[in-house]
Amino acid sequence: MTATRPEASPALWTSVPEPRPDAEIRLFCLPYAGGGSVEYAQWAALLPPSVEVVPVHLPGRERRIRERPHTGMDRLVPELADALEPALARPYALFGYSMGAWVAFELARELRRRGARPPRALLAAAAAPPDGPRGESRHDLPDPALVAWMRRLGGSHGMPLEDERLLAVVLPRVRADLAVTDTHVHRPEPPLACPVHVYTGADDEVVPPGEARLWARQAGGVFTCRVLPGGHFFLHERRRELLACIVNDLEV
Repeated sequence: MTATRPEASPALWTSVPEPRPDAEIRLFCLPYAGGGSVEYAQWAALLPPSVEVVPVHLPGRERRIRERPHTGMDRLVPELADALEPALARPYALFGYSMGAWVAFELARELRRRGARPPRALLAAAAAPPDGPRGESRHDLPDPALVAWMRRLGGSHGMPLEDERLLAVVLPRVRADLAVTDTHVHRPEPPLACPVHVYTGADDEVVPPGEARLWARQAGGVFTCRVLPGGHFFLHERRRELLACIVNDLEV
C-alpha cells in the first residue's frame, strides 16, 4: 500500500470535535467562502450520537493559515479527495454551505470517478445549482465593493469590517474562495446516485428557493429541497432548524 503523503493526510484536512467511533454516519462539513471549521465544531453537541461531525480544514485559514488558499476547483478537489479517501471506510455524508456545496458536489463526483465509497447523501445549502447560469464575478471586486457585498449578505457575522488590519487577513481568503466558484467550469456527468438534499433561505437574494430547486437535475434518485426562514446565512440564523432537517434527511 502506498503511504499517504503528509499534505494528503486526513489529520491535516479534517478534525473530529467529539469522536464517536460507534456513530452510524460521519458528516464531513465544508465551509462557505472565507469561512472555517469553527461553526461546524459547535454542531457536535447539537447532533445525536449517531452522527460524528467532521469539519474540513481548507488551506489558508485557522490552523492552516500559513498555507496559500486554493483559487481553483480543479486543484482543490483532487487534493481533498486524496486526503479523505483513507477516512471513507465508514458510512459518510457530505455537507457544504454556499461555496462549500459546490466543493462537496465536485468531491462526490471525483470520488465516483475513482471508484471510492460513495456518500450516503449530498447535503447542499445556500448554493445555486452548479450547472446553472453564472452571475457576476466577485473575487475581483475592488475592496470597498467586496466589503459592501459581504455586509449586504450578512456574511460578516459580527466581524468589524472597518478594521483594516483584519481585512488585510480576511479579504485575500475570501477572494481566493470566491475564485474557486467564479472560475469553475461545470462539466456534465450523470446525476449522483446518492440522495441529494438541498436547503435554502426563504429570503435569500443570492439563491432564491426556485433556483435552489434546480439542484434536482443533479439527483438520480431521491431529491428534497427544504426552505428555511432567513437570508443567505440561515446557517447562523436558523441553526437548530437546519440541523433538525439534516438529521431527518440522513435518517439517523
